[in-house]
Amino acid sequence: MPDASGHHHLELGKGIIIRNPLAAIAIPATTCALATALYAFLAHSGDALFYRLWYYTPAAALAGAFTASRLLERPHGKARWLIDLLVAAICLARPLTGQPPISGHAWFCIHALLTCSHPLTRSLALLVTGITLYAKIILWHSDTTLWPGLIAGLLSGWAWRKSHPAKPKTKTTPPS
Repeated sequence: MPDASGHHHLELGKGIIIRNPLAAIAIPATTCALATALYAFLAHSGDALFYRLWYYTPAAALAGAFTASRLLERPHGKARWLIDLLVAAICLARPLTGQPPISGHAWFCIHALLTCSHPLTRSLALLVTGITLYAKIILWHSDTTLWPGLIAGLLSGWAWRKSHPAKPKTKTTPPS
């Protein structure tokens, strides 16, 4: 959120303010990645651990950066927040329930690429897109959830960009 001088900063709570724009994105991204890695180490071992580290941890970093970007770049308007919440809910449902048959990684990466302006967030989105494409095409032999995820990301990103916040109506008086 911009301060009085027009610089962006992230307020994390009572008196905790991050004024450096890079740190405001990097700290939440790193925190989410570390939390995911810690969960993977505590709850899994072997191949399951390795899979969560290389596939889910970078996506968690993107989620942290995405959230921080949204908080830095506000206001967005209700329509944009609803689109983001819908994307987040469906993308999180995928690893938790296996449904819908759409790649949550692909959807979220493309949505973030199309809607976030911070270079670190966009870089993480590109990195996770590359990981996702490699996994879905090479490792998993053209996983059928990839294309629906990419298309959903394009559609949600397009809808987000088209839904501008409503401008406040100003009362104008005709010239005398």
